[in-house]
Amino acid sequence: MRKIRYTLSLLAILLSSVGVWAQEGSLNAFSPYTFYGVGNLSMSNGTSFDGMAGASVGFRSYMKTNLVNPAAFSAIGRNSMLFEVGITGSNVYSRQYNDAGQKMKSSDNSFNFSNVSLLLPLTKKLGLGFSAKPYSSVGYKTRRYDTSDDVMADLGSVLYEYTGEGNITQMKLGVGWEPFKNFSIGAEAIFYHGTIDRRYSATITSFTGNGEYSNLSATASERINRFSGNFGFQWNIISTEDNMLTLGATYNMGCRLKAQTIDYIPSGNVFGDSVRFESPSSNFRLPQSVSAGLFFHRQTWSVGVDYEWANWGVNGVDVANNVSYRDTHTIRIGALYTPARFDVRNPMKRLTYKAGFRYGDTYLVKNGFNMTEKAVSIGVEVPFKTMKISNLNLALEYCWRGTLQHNLIKENYVKLSIGVMFFGGDFDYWFVKKKFK
Repeated sequence: MRKIRYTLSLLAILLSSVGVWAQEGSLNAFSPYTFYGVGNLSMSNGTSFDGMAGASVGFRSYMKTNLVNPAAFSAIGRNSMLFEVGITGSNVYSRQYNDAGQKMKSSDNSFNFSNVSLLLPLTKKLGLGFSAKPYSSVGYKTRRYDTSDDVMADLGSVLYEYTGEGNITQMKLGVGWEPFKNFSIGAEAIFYHGTIDRRYSATITSFTGNGEYSNLSATASERINRFSGNFGFQWNIISTEDNMLTLGATYNMGCRLKAQTIDYIPSGNVFGDSVRFESPSSNFRLPQSVSAGLFFHRQTWSVGVDYEWANWGVNGVDVANNVSYRDTHTIRIGALYTPARFDVRNPMKRLTYKAGFRYGDTYLVKNGFNMTEKAVSIGVEVPFKTMKISNLNLALEYCWRGTLQHNLIKENYVKLSIGVMFFGGDFDYWFVKKKFK
């Protein structure tokens, strides 16, 4: 029965992963800031932790899959398994001032898979973990008119349009091992895969009428297939029947993307057509990162705090676009509260309530301004049955970043996360076939 259960679970996660992979063809972000770098980074650490602002580096339990620290894989019970799948929907509200000083507003929606994960035991103190989730998303549609005096005199008005879409998916496979009591280590391989398409056009409304100028269009397609690695440890500083304090830390190796970028620029000049077709390799790097976290558990409540540093500054300065990249520092604080997990009389006491706060830098410095991102989140975990661990997770996050100053854009978004986690084991018989005598 256990082999059948595991086989069905592996099949389910592979089918769900197709859904994560398939989102590459849709517009999963709406922000002019995604014009730069690899776009908006996914801040979700799994729907189980979205209501806690993602605080999870030190989290250790057989009841949830930790997508950040592979050392937590060793916590899975010998006869247990965890399978989780989640989706998110977002509404982004943007504001900026145009050249005339008027405030411009826009509102856009997106809908994506957020994560798929599976955790299985290999031996008593060795666990296997697999996960797939978006790493970053690109989605923008911007335009501007150039009506400066010198351009108007020589050409006329010029309309520049920029569009882009795509994303990078992150897939992980790793193991966690507990070589000593209350101390675990873990390692996982990371595969980054994705395609980002960017298009540019310049449309000229000529005042000269001599036919010497024509419109221009260009496309650039970045194809990404890279491997990296992540390592972590967890140490139960305090481990008693009523209290547990866990220290966790991770190190991500980062990598140079080496994205194969195909540039295609046809020219429709009346004096002769020419085509530029190049395929350079990108030097942009995903950063090395170090994170550390503390998580304190009690029977009815828990609280965790994480800190993460990533060296995005290794990518330097993009002079052509007046943007530079900088190292980022992020803090996450989250808490959860369950009044009475196994109360058979009051369903409301069986719910787990969550809240969190996140504050950190974005990796962009635009027009000399260092942008930050702040978010607050709340969530609730609803068990399917009284004595079961399988549950439904709901989380709501409100985030704001950017500014209306420095000729920049201020963005606010609301994100709804929905996730389902199935637990199979000694305490929850979701996958076990019923027997009759």
